[in-house]
Amino acid sequence: TGTGNSLLDGPVQIGTQRNARGYYEMKDPTRGGNWAVDMGNAARGNGVLYADGDNVWGDAALDDRATVAVDAYWGIGQTWDFYRDVLGRLGVANDGIGALARVHYQKNFSNAFWSDDCFCMTYGDGDGVTTYPFTALDVTGHEMSHGVTARTAALDYEGESGGLNE
Repeated sequence: TGTGNSLLDGPVQIGTQRNARGYYEMKDPTRGGNWAVDMGNAARGNGVLYADGDNVWGDAALDDRATVAVDAYWGIGQTWDFYRDVLGRLGVANDGIGALARVHYQKNFSNAFWSDDCFCMTYGDGDGVTTYPFTALDVTGHEMSHGVTARTAALDYEGESGGLNE
């Protein structure tokens, strides 16, 4: 268990794992392997898995790129726990497999979204003036629920069914 210093939720505990090189990774073996990557403000690519030497993540401010990752990653864990404890569901697809959080997507991207293509949530940093990182817990719950809807309801994301999805 690591300690995260989030932007929005203060100090939080996050599930981490130690890799072969002795670093901790933002990958949670207790919740299906949920993991978080830094997209480096790019729109393409796989991002870089967050790794840390002391298992303390972020500084509760925007100057540390891990701070925003803590919010998104902690939110995935909380949503996973809600699905399991309240709905009896093991993750988005109910198959026990975790989801990916891609943070720092593009530059000035003011939104977040779920993608079935990568089985992931992607979070923009906002523009820093009127919008800030889209990594709040309610955003994560909303985006993960798009994944659940895609796995259970087969709604086309248009018209009335798109409205129901939202």
